[in-house]
Amino acid sequence: MSLNWREIELILSELPLQGSSLQQTIQHDFHSLSWNFYHPDEGRWTLYTEFGTPFSRLHAVSKAITYNQKGKTAKLQRFIQFSRANLEGCKVIEVYQQPFDRLVLLRLDNHGRRLNMYLRFYSGPGANILVTDQDDILQDLLYRRPNRNEHSKGIFTLPPVQQESKVFLVRPRTETSFNNQIEAEYGTNSNESTYEDLVRKVQAKAEKELRILQNTVSSHLKTLRFCEGFDSFRKIADILSANQHLLTRRMPSIDLEDWESGKIIHIELDEKQKASANIALYYEKYQKAKGTYENALAEVEKAKKAFSEKESHYKDILREDQDKTRAIARLQRELKEGKVQQTVQQKTGLVLHSGEYTLLVGRNAKENDELLRHHVRGNDYWLHTRDYPGGYVFIKYIKNKSVPLDVLLDAANLALIFSKAKSQKKAELYYTQVKYLRRVKEGKTGLVIPTQEKNISVTLDDGRLSRLLLEHANA
Repeated sequence: MSLNWREIELILSELPLQGSSLQQTIQHDFHSLSWNFYHPDEGRWTLYTEFGTPFSRLHAVSKAITYNQKGKTAKLQRFIQFSRANLEGCKVIEVYQQPFDRLVLLRLDNHGRRLNMYLRFYSGPGANILVTDQDDILQDLLYRRPNRNEHSKGIFTLPPVQQESKVFLVRPRTETSFNNQIEAEYGTNSNESTYEDLVRKVQAKAEKELRILQNTVSSHLKTLRFCEGFDSFRKIADILSANQHLLTRRMPSIDLEDWESGKIIHIELDEKQKASANIALYYEKYQKAKGTYENALAEVEKAKKAFSEKESHYKDILREDQDKTRAIARLQRELKEGKVQQTVQQKTGLVLHSGEYTLLVGRNAKENDELLRHHVRGNDYWLHTRDYPGGYVFIKYIKNKSVPLDVLLDAANLALIFSKAKSQKKAELYYTQVKYLRRVKEGKTGLVIPTQEKNISVTLDDGRLSRLLLEHANA
């Protein structure tokens, strides 16, 4: 809880404020400041103040303020600039506390210029630092509150003295000075509160990242199960090759003996193709399925390793046996690194990841056009639903690598979900490289005509989408 007026009175009685000169002001965060003073008899000393929090207080500081209490915002910069220009160098000539109140007045002299600094140590919106001239015209404030008539060039009026409405007592004392007692008590409480808040934020971050990685593992395992029978395509191709003399045009299927099991198997054929083309088609299916299986197998191992490393990373950061100050610094650094990664991502559309590939998603014509103009290159791949309007999905090119089927299916699902075909839950798409797109002269924003395109059919896969979209808060 905040200090009551009697405790503030006791704090002030121990401080060498009168006669001290302000040498430096430091703003740590939205609510707290340090004031470095020099007193002819006491030497250098530091006053810590905090406003508008459950820990509103002032006291002398015996230890350096730790890293976790530092920070900057634009609003804080304004007041600190005023303080450095107008308050630093001032001498405290009088200290006054409003009776039965948590309002403290420091009268300052800056080489003949008189200033009044009112410190209101309230827990609610009344908390503030107000600096006025000798006529109580406001020069600047920690928090500008126009609705309370607290703004630059406004007039500050000291509230009338009121009688004590309830009895306030000084808390049980320790053997140290009251300043040291408050510093120790509130420093621990404030750090504990900060630590618990940071732990909650990092735990939420960990849960989200681990859920994404777990979904990635599940998606690749699903692909493995789907492609694990890839060798059957090779066997069919071998059987067809051995019985090529039995194949004729316009055969929709054929029943042949499997020489390993002795059973008769039914084989579907493309009746428009020659025998050799049907054989080649099954060998091609074998190669594609085998490649997809091997890629998924490698991706599963990679995703499991990433999950294990990430899990160990967060377990170490969230250990309870760490020094609190060191733990707070680590937690803050973890959250800061996450914010930095978010800010470096482009603002247009969505940036998602499928394995080692980056996917860019435009959700409307404006985003499609912006991505085409500024974020993709000729070798990147473009996907779009056929016969339905919708967003563009781009797969960023990786040198000397062909796009795996699993990545293509991820991109196709994204193109489907961000199109008018979403309600159908399946669609035909075409894809080609960006260099084969042609803009329509005087056409609508983002409109292109693909050339050398290929077709792909896709059915909505909720597992893929949840894995991809969980990593993006705006998806």
